[in-house]
Amino acid sequence: VLVIGVWLGFVLFVSKDLLLLGNRPAATPRQLCEVVGWGRKRQMELIWTKVSWLAFAYLSGTLGAIFYGIMMAKFFRSFDSERATLSDYVAVLEGVPKLTGDEKVEDILKEAVETAIGSDIAKELVAVSVGWDFQAHRAQVRHFIDEEVGKFHESNEEPLAIPEGTGDEFNGVCGSITKKVLNRWHIHLDGHGEEFTTEDLKKNLTSMETAPVSYVIFMTESARDKALEVTKASGVVVKDATCTLKPETYEPEALFWHNLPVTNKEFGWKFTVSSGNIFLTCMAWTVLLYLPYAHYMSAFSYANGDEPSPLAESVFIGLVVGAQVGLFVASSIGAEFCQCHYEDQKHRVYIIFYNAALILNLVMDIVLQGYLSYLQMVGVGARVADGRLLGSLTSLQEIFESYPMQKSVGKLLFKYCWPCTFLVPFLAEPFIAQLGPYHVGTLLLRSNSRIRGENAERALELSEMEQGRYADVIFNLILVACIPFIAPAYMLITYGAFLLAHLYIYFYDHWKTLRWARKFYFSSDEVHWFGQQLLCLPLGILAAALVFKANQMSGGPNGGLGSGVLHGSVLGAAMAGAFTLHVLVHLTLLDMVVKPYRSDPNKAENKTPFSKVAEEEAATHLTTNPVQCLRSKYIHEDSPPLSPFVLGKEKIMKPNPKLGAYFDGEQDFQQKEKRKSRESKASAEAATLNPQESGSAEAKMEADPEEPQKPQEPQEPQETA
Repeated sequence: VLVIGVWLGFVLFVSKDLLLLGNRPAATPRQLCEVVGWGRKRQMELIWTKVSWLAFAYLSGTLGAIFYGIMMAKFFRSFDSERATLSDYVAVLEGVPKLTGDEKVEDILKEAVETAIGSDIAKELVAVSVGWDFQAHRAQVRHFIDEEVGKFHESNEEPLAIPEGTGDEFNGVCGSITKKVLNRWHIHLDGHGEEFTTEDLKKNLTSMETAPVSYVIFMTESARDKALEVTKASGVVVKDATCTLKPETYEPEALFWHNLPVTNKEFGWKFTVSSGNIFLTCMAWTVLLYLPYAHYMSAFSYANGDEPSPLAESVFIGLVVGAQVGLFVASSIGAEFCQCHYEDQKHRVYIIFYNAALILNLVMDIVLQGYLSYLQMVGVGARVADGRLLGSLTSLQEIFESYPMQKSVGKLLFKYCWPCTFLVPFLAEPFIAQLGPYHVGTLLLRSNSRIRGENAERALELSEMEQGRYADVIFNLILVACIPFIAPAYMLITYGAFLLAHLYIYFYDHWKTLRWARKFYFSSDEVHWFGQQLLCLPLGILAAALVFKANQMSGGPNGGLGSGVLHGSVLGAAMAGAFTLHVLVHLTLLDMVVKPYRSDPNKAENKTPFSKVAEEEAATHLTTNPVQCLRSKYIHEDSPPLSPFVLGKEKIMKPNPKLGAYFDGEQDFQQKEKRKSRESKASAEAATLNPQESGSAEAKMEADPEEPQKPQEPQEPQETA
């Protein structure tokens, strides 16, 4: 809004020609020559406004990014300081050797940690959540976790048995598509999916090998910190391997337990393969679709009315939107293939893939369309301001600075921004990501009576809100940062379109999060911090644009094409240097100025025990570990066994303090129901009372004796002489 206001000020108080330089129409060749001559002259006379605006936008953008980073760092720091989270009590045990499930692995690792940290700290050790390599048995593990969830429906007297069927509905093309959709949604019916037995599960649980990573849970944060300090030098010896303890920075709900066997080296290889696949996807899209389009457009001479039909513009919009959708799918598949250990890491990898792919696609699109525009201008015999034919220019700098190309490329870039990137994908998103799948699930339920219970819930399950939106916003910022390179007329309309589009995106995400997302979970500010780092890209482009326009202004109002101080490769090197220098300075400022605000050196000691936090949080490093829960039931035969955490089915969870499980799902459900009842009653009473009586009614509700009181924190023992 600020930079739009400054540019609008130039328009109102300097010259309204800034709204015309680049989009003034010309119906005849004579008018085109007049427009080119007038446009070049006015552009050079008013170029100081562009340079001034770029300097202001660059400085205010950089300072604003740093200020915003400090503000958000303080917010995350205060949020983390005021609340005890489960990661505060957990240390990551890395370098665990391969152990098989027929051993008492949980006890082996726990005893090894106790030996390493000493008997005093070992008293605060709660449990060890072991990471397992169950990638080959992932479907089987999920099946038996679903069986535990099925008890929720059984307790509510819902039918669990699936009616028998022949499986004929999965024959043919439509049946094959239905089968793939059901597989994707983890909906298994007779004749569709695999059958698993308890004996087979026990066999796999005992033959399964451990992953290199496990998690050690302590009763207090201070005990965790002491254990980290004690083992810093000597580590933790497990069998013949020396393991390391590191503090956990992610919450358990963000853990991908099935990806823990993937090492850093394997992740690097997967990242490289995914990067290559995304690059090949961009190349394939260009060769198979863009090049035929370019060949079609170049077949016209653009002289004497020999021009493509208006349908060609619609084809271009379809190509741009289709490329973005295809790259979104390719980036999502690539991020999934990398098998990150945490959800936040997966979102970060996705942002890298998607932004890199979009930037590559943007470069190819603009180069292609710029070349086609050049052919068009040459075809109609366009001349530059000094009377030379555009086709006679040999310098790339002169060609790009010429008014015909500034006007043509500006139109193409604006079309790429609006509606191709800023509007169409986000208008289609609710239908593709929310309403469409929900409608398909509704049709499946209507057409197949065998989908019921837990399967019916999955068919209608809403999507999750993810942090991948950072990629969309950063790329849109990169696009608007390119606008100052071209004619001034597209400044106001492009930045105005950007503002309107992102207002829509904000309200859409607000609606999606509150109404059409089953959860929006992030366990750290890692993705947000990465987004702040990526802000250096659009700001770096603004710095390069400032160098380009300042060099153009140095030629004077009457200077010809390429008359600036810098020419050719020297100008390109100066622009690249400005971009690189800003990136380095920006990242340095983030590390030296913003990053210290992310940690609180005066943070008060956390005296809340793990048991207290785990009573209120169903998802812990134990309950989110599916293999640990199944081993508790089928191998160790604990009573009650460790209950698995499934979002929305917390009611089935039972506590067992001996195993480190403190969450009581039934009690939590009853407390929530009582709270809802009291709130509804208080709201009804408040509607019939005056404000004074309403306030007393609310106070009475707060003092309701039925409200379970939180147990007081244990007091520190007093020292006696």
